[in-house]
Amino acid sequence: MTPRVETFRAPWPGVLVEMKDFVDLWFLARGRRGPQATLRVFISKTLVSQAQLQPHVREFRKSISRIPNCHVELKATEQPVHKIEIEYKEVPA
Repeated sequence: MTPRVETFRAPWPGVLVEMKDFVDLWFLARGRRGPQATLRVFISKTLVSQAQLQPHVREFRKSISRIPNCHVELKATEQPVHKIEIEYKEVPA
């Protein structure tokens, strides 16, 4: 299981729209009955202060929580970019 990793550098909070679009397209490509997945979203502390997080993160979490077969984790990172990791189990053919 090699995770799919994508980084994002767009300004806050617009980057969340870009991240949501990426996630939607990735899961759409996998199909409705896609594999069980873990979605980890890392928000860069260097790009976004604690005071700027809400209500944007709350709305983002709500929008991605509807993804079927997916466990979602939101975390902070010290890296200078926002990042998404999607780890999934391949379903044998």
